[in-house]
Amino acid sequence: MTIFDPARLRPYSGPDDVPRMLQFAGECNRLTDLCCSLHPGDIGHFLSNGMAGRDPAPYCFVYEVNGTIDALILLQALRSSSWGLLMHPRRRDTVLEVALVTWAEQHLRDLLTVNGSVKEWLTSEVLDCDTQRRDLLTSRGYTAVSEMMVTTHSLQETIPPSVLPDGFSIRAVAGEHEADAVQAVHMSAFGRQWQPGEYLQVMRSPSFQSDHELVVVAPDGRFAAFLVYWIDPISQSGLFEPVGCHSDFQRRGLTRALLYAGMRCLAAQGMTLAVVVHESPDDNPAAAALYRSVGFTRKYRSQEYRLQR
Repeated sequence: MTIFDPARLRPYSGPDDVPRMLQFAGECNRLTDLCCSLHPGDIGHFLSNGMAGRDPAPYCFVYEVNGTIDALILLQALRSSSWGLLMHPRRRDTVLEVALVTWAEQHLRDLLTVNGSVKEWLTSEVLDCDTQRRDLLTSRGYTAVSEMMVTTHSLQETIPPSVLPDGFSIRAVAGEHEADAVQAVHMSAFGRQWQPGEYLQVMRSPSFQSDHELVVVAPDGRFAAFLVYWIDPISQSGLFEPVGCHSDFQRRGLTRALLYAGMRCLAAQGMTLAVVVHESPDDNPAAAALYRSVGFTRKYRSQEYRLQR
C-alpha cells in the first residue's frame, strides 16, 4: 500500500517538464495497449491549445517518487470543469489513486471558484477498459452521462491518396506568420471565440510543432480545414487532435483528404497506428460516419462521468 505524500505532488515547472511528461504518458500507453485516460497528444494539446499562452502551473501537476513520475494530473478549469489523472500501470495503487482523485477534485473546485466559473459539475473521462477507475468514480457518486469513441486505424496498410477539388491543396502550417489564418479556421470549425493573437500563443507552446498542423488551402488562399497530429514514438501511435473544417467548405471531402495526408505523415515518422477520439454516432452522426469511411474502427469507449460540484 502506497501512502499519499503531498510533498511529492508539484506543479508544472516549465518546458523541461514536457519531454518527461510525454515519455511517461507514452510508457503508460504502450504498457496498456492505449487503455489510458491520456495519450501524449492529449498532454501536448492541453499545454498548447488548452492553455493558449497561460501558465500551466496551476492546472498541471506531477507526482514524483525519487525523481520518477508516477502520476500526472491535468485540470481543465478555463472552458470546462474536468480533471484527468494518469497513473503508471505498474505502480498503480488503489490508496494512492483515491488520494490523488480527492486532491484533483478539491483543487479543481478551488480553481473554478477563483476563475468565477458557474459550472455545476466536475467531470472526468474513463475508458471502458479501465474498470478500476470506473468503479472508483461510481463509488464516489459520479454518474456516466455521455460517451466518445476511441478509434484507431492501422498505418501498416495502404493509405489512399488525398483527393481534393480543383484548386485546393494540402500543406503544413509554415510558421507563426500564419497564426491568424489558422485561428480563423479553428474559430469557424468549432464556434469557439479566440482573442486576437491567441493562437500565436498556442504555437509558441513548448509542446507544439507548427509543421505538425496540416491545412487545406482553398483557391482564394483561406485555410479551409485543418488537423494537428501528435506522435508518440514509445507506443508508436499518433493522435489527431483537433480536426476541423471551416463552415464555408464543408461536405467537399476536404477533411477526408486531410486525414489521409495526416496518416501518411504519421507513417513516415515511424508510427504504426493512428488514433482519433470522436463523438458517438448518436451525438454526432456526421463525424462518426466520416471517420468510419476513412477506416477508423472503435477500440474503446470513453465515458464522461460527472459529480455535483
